[in-house]
Amino acid sequence: MSARRLAAMSALCVLAWSGAAAAYHTDDDHITDDTAWTLKGPKNYRLGLYKASATIADRVVIGTYIWPWLARTASLFAKWRFLSIGPWHWAAEGAVFHLDTSRFDGTGPNAPVFTIGTATLANTLELGDHQISNNLIGTAVRLKGEIDDDTLGGAGEGGLSNLQYVLAYQYRVSRTLALVVTGRYQIFQVLGGQTSFTSRPDDYTSIEVVAAASDDHIVNFRYALSVVPALAWSWENFNLRVGLGYGNFNIPGINFMLEQRTLIPELDLYFTF
Repeated sequence: MSARRLAAMSALCVLAWSGAAAAYHTDDDHITDDTAWTLKGPKNYRLGLYKASATIADRVVIGTYIWPWLARTASLFAKWRFLSIGPWHWAAEGAVFHLDTSRFDGTGPNAPVFTIGTATLANTLELGDHQISNNLIGTAVRLKGEIDDDTLGGAGEGGLSNLQYVLAYQYRVSRTLALVVTGRYQIFQVLGGQTSFTSRPDDYTSIEVVAAASDDHIVNFRYALSVVPALAWSWENFNLRVGLGYGNFNIPGINFMLEQRTLIPELDLYFTF
């Protein structure tokens, strides 16, 4: 083997080794989804398929969900890692989605308006290469719309509220690979609504109606849960997560679990820098 070829092969080995050395889960680079972690250290930004965010002073994250904007739905979320004591970490997170359907049909203030708010309390415990995170997530969905014509005028308002518990276990298999198993259980889900209107069947008669209802039988099905194992790769800037599980699929963001159990695929990729 020539000296030039030997030098080239040695250089390739050095490059490959240096790339692998920088590409791993570290004390500064953590999986932040379903955990109390925020980006820390030299990395302050995340951009991926579903989220874009910026971290302030290692503990506060402000960002948005990307896909809802394609449906003209504004979204904003914030996360605060407010306490770290040894291996224990706590964080609080909130998100808001807002959709005004008048942007689609031009009906103005009479169009239904959807507002979704979520609040999360997260706790993460580090045990060497193992990590356990507990999340309690509350979600409130509100729908408000108005009806206005010659014989019927009024307003209607409805909502969907639920509370979920999410357990996420992580094991660092190697510097670049981690095994993540996420379990989700719906503690309760309640559908409620209220409608009020005034009917004028003729010029001399006015009938006022107020109706309120709360019914959890439609959506509060029992034993809504899911378990999704996944593999999470982390390189210097690029992260990839692939998984497949089973159970009641949870719609991200609005946290509504579907009644029919099925296979649940998981795919996420994002950059941190």
